[in-house]
Amino acid sequence: MKRTKIIINLMAMFCFLIMAAQEDYTYNLDGIKKVDIETGARVKIVTGTANELRFTKYQRDSTNSEDDGYYDYNDEQDENDEDERSKGLKPVYSSGIDNTGFGMSIKKEGDVLKIKDLKSYMERGGMQIELPKDMDIKLDCGSMGSAKIKGFSSEIEVKTSVGKIVLSDVTGPITAYTSTGVIEVEFSTVNQSSPISIYSSTGLVDVALPEDTKADIELRSSTGSVFTDFDIQPQRKDGMNVVGSSRKISSKLNGGGVNIKLRSSTGNIYLRKK
Repeated sequence: MKRTKIIINLMAMFCFLIMAAQEDYTYNLDGIKKVDIETGARVKIVTGTANELRFTKYQRDSTNSEDDGYYDYNDEQDENDEDERSKGLKPVYSSGIDNTGFGMSIKKEGDVLKIKDLKSYMERGGMQIELPKDMDIKLDCGSMGSAKIKGFSSEIEVKTSVGKIVLSDVTGPITAYTSTGVIEVEFSTVNQSSPISIYSSTGLVDVALPEDTKADIELRSSTGSVFTDFDIQPQRKDGMNVVGSSRKISSKLNGGGVNIKLRSSTGNIYLRKK
């Protein structure tokens, strides 16, 4: 009887490990300088403590009302209510081969790790990714996904179609673009090495900079308004102050520095002191 219980416990542990493997995947990042991710899901990227990439299910932030309202199609499905017909089979995807067991295709190209999400938005819902703090990131969230990235001192490129982009505690360089979403960026410090470009076609752009940031800034909204608590004195090319309704505002912060462009076609622009 005792031996039978031990066997049952071992089997239960094995099943648990299999289930955990389906919701958690790690990859060693030795020799990798940039991670390039293509997905259609809602993505949260946070800093990890190891030199590895780690995928998990999306972890909601209970202090964030938007996260509290996050809808995951898979939440409606009972974890034990698996498709009986799929037992003994493996999923096949039209856009690539899953070499992770997590519904992802991963390929190393030089010092870049290219990752393609093979699942649809409805299948994936959302995911959380852990990366080293200094890892360069390129993220394309496709037509339905959104992005939330926190705590990185590296170059970040992020693109969505309709999803919101939220970057916090970052240094840049930053390139962020969305067709119809809102973009919010909070810088801890501003890296002076490369230009920063933040653009939303129809959504608002809200950026917070440390008060002592040195920058050459360009603020432009075609039909929206621009708001700031920085002391900005728009100037023309001939050095004269602007008088009138120009939709482009160029100025220097703290004597000038890295180029920062904030643009929106129809939304407002907010540039604030952190």
